[in-house]
Amino acid sequence: MNVITPVQSGNNTINGQPLERLFNNGVIGEYAGAPSVDNTDDEDTVYAATVRALIDDSISYEESTLGPAREENLRYFYGELPEQEGDGKSSAVSTDFRDTVMAILPSLMRIFTSTENVVNCKPNHKGQEDIARQCTDYLNYVLWEDNPGFLIIHDICKDALRCKTGVVRWWTENDEEVTEQEFQGITQEQFQFLVHENPTVQVIDAQPSQTAPGTLESLRIRFVKSKPMTKIVSVPLDEFRISRKAKDVDDSPLIGHDQIINISELVKQGYELEEIADFMNQTSDNYSTDRLFRNSGLDEGDLSDQWDVRYGCYYIRIDKDGDGIAELREIHTIGDDHNILYDEVVQYTNFAVWCPDPEPHTLVGDTPADLVKDIQTIKTNMLRGSLDSLAQSIWPRTVFNQTITNTDDVLNDEIGAPIRTMGDPNSAVMSINHNFVGEPVFKMFGIMEQLRQSRTGISDASKGVDPRALQSTNVTGIDAIVQGAQERIELCARILAETGMKQLFKGLLREIVNNPNQMRTVQLRGKWVDINPSTFDPTMRVSVNPTLGKGSDMTRLMVLQEVKATQTAIMTQFGVENPICGVQEFRNTLTDILAIANVKNVDRYYREVSEEQVKAIAATPKEPDAATLLAQSEMEKNRVKMATEISKSNFADRKLRVDDDFRRDDMIVKGLLDAAKIEAQFAVDVNEAEFESQNTPDEVPQPAPAPLQIPDQARAMMGVPDGSAGPEIPPQ
Repeated sequence: MNVITPVQSGNNTINGQPLERLFNNGVIGEYAGAPSVDNTDDEDTVYAATVRALIDDSISYEESTLGPAREENLRYFYGELPEQEGDGKSSAVSTDFRDTVMAILPSLMRIFTSTENVVNCKPNHKGQEDIARQCTDYLNYVLWEDNPGFLIIHDICKDALRCKTGVVRWWTENDEEVTEQEFQGITQEQFQFLVHENPTVQVIDAQPSQTAPGTLESLRIRFVKSKPMTKIVSVPLDEFRISRKAKDVDDSPLIGHDQIINISELVKQGYELEEIADFMNQTSDNYSTDRLFRNSGLDEGDLSDQWDVRYGCYYIRIDKDGDGIAELREIHTIGDDHNILYDEVVQYTNFAVWCPDPEPHTLVGDTPADLVKDIQTIKTNMLRGSLDSLAQSIWPRTVFNQTITNTDDVLNDEIGAPIRTMGDPNSAVMSINHNFVGEPVFKMFGIMEQLRQSRTGISDASKGVDPRALQSTNVTGIDAIVQGAQERIELCARILAETGMKQLFKGLLREIVNNPNQMRTVQLRGKWVDINPSTFDPTMRVSVNPTLGKGSDMTRLMVLQEVKATQTAIMTQFGVENPICGVQEFRNTLTDILAIANVKNVDRYYREVSEEQVKAIAATPKEPDAATLLAQSEMEKNRVKMATEISKSNFADRKLRVDDDFRRDDMIVKGLLDAAKIEAQFAVDVNEAEFESQNTPDEVPQPAPAPLQIPDQARAMMGVPDGSAGPEIPPQ
């Protein structure tokens, strides 16, 4: 059963737009297409009549406008249009409409079902980034894991391309998991604890013990566990109801799902059988054209079921309380007269409408395949004419004289069969030869095909690579051709994402937050995560991925190869714990490369890497590679060379110092001998110790010694003029 949380509107606005009452004296008026009811009449009667009028108007819009246009498209799709002109002529049909749809569909499915997120939840404030990322992953899990997401998206895209719109609906369904268990020898306290821990437990059978009072010999109980799940379905277009005034889903005066279901489905949702029993066996067994196209065997035999009833779920903007404000109400009806079973105020509709080529200011637009209907008609007529001409040239018409020719022999089309005649065969039987005129028609086929490609943008290049482009075009040119041809498909995908996928994810976000969804442990991005949907922010923004469908697979692969090479260089130089990329980021690159090749089982080739493993890898001593060893060898050679040069330099310095010491000592000795001679000849007292200390080198530079004072007598004997210092003894 759909779980509904009524929300009362406390202001005079809907989606931020002010409302005003536009009716007087009980005359039903409209604001934004929303009817209101005057309370001067019988409120329930007028209100119910207004609801019926809105529903009947949507059915009339479906039967008079949407249904016939959809039927025409389906007949073109299945090759029933153009119709066969007459008996005896070719009935071949050119399937340009179907070819266009089936050419676009694979590209759309590749875009919407790739590993890249089509839409993302955006945080409303700082610090909400992790929650927004987890919310995006969980919404994808609900679509692709809890529901058959691929088939849902396929049905929606195929409906949208064939019939202009695709519709999806969602709700929360409270499934119940029932299990039974039997206990032996359980005490009264244990039984009370069991009931306290499981309030929904049901006792099936209890046998008290005959030997131990207060103990149950056997106990059989039933556990009923509620498992609310969000259900998503693609709505058949013949069951979809929309107001003819609708411009978008949020502000549509009416949007709903009208279907024929078995009465047991309503009983499962919680309705009483007595309440709906009067509406059984009131529905007709006339099936819509859409349903007959889906299953042509429905019109064979009597398939009427007395347990089938008409059941509708509508979201209608209507003023029930007469205050002039149109509220959005969820209304469930039963029977052909649309009797109201359920009526509550809600905030949002649970529908999303996909349209590949929307018309401004209206909900239902067009489809790219509409552009080829006339081309299909023209090519079909040309194809039939050329085949008829070919048939006449192969089997020409025969003229015969029936008075002298056997008519049965002439009408016998068996190859080689004889024709009996009584006269001259040339005057009895004659063939009217026909020249085949199909050659000019075949040239026109090429012209019409070019016209189809220019209108729709769908060509061989858009589906891959045109073989003719490979003859004289390099890789860059080929990629440009493919990207240019895929622009139409990318535009179509972006429109579908903005009109349908974005609305779907917004609705799913509100649905899982506002309804009792239990805490779950699910696998997101390869890790098991505890998810509590009630902690998500239902007002988070949902935006479409701006890179949706951008680039071809070859371009993506080339970019990822460059990323892989850059990551390898960074980790080689700075290690796996560098601030730019690590082992996990490198594995993500490999995963995306495999995704391009449509390989989803990444664990088959690359293991998952945990944080502990990354830290262990970083802490392990690394063996030097060949480049490092070469660098170390060069450094050692340079060190030895430098040490040798230093050793040679030190040896030269030591030799120089030894020579200097020898010369200094020689000069000191000569000075002392000269001093001794002076003392002996001139009786002068020379201080040898002072002379030696003055000529001995010290670390601290010593002042130059004063010249020796030579007496005048010695000066005269040495031939030194007066006033001269005499021979100088240099200090050592």
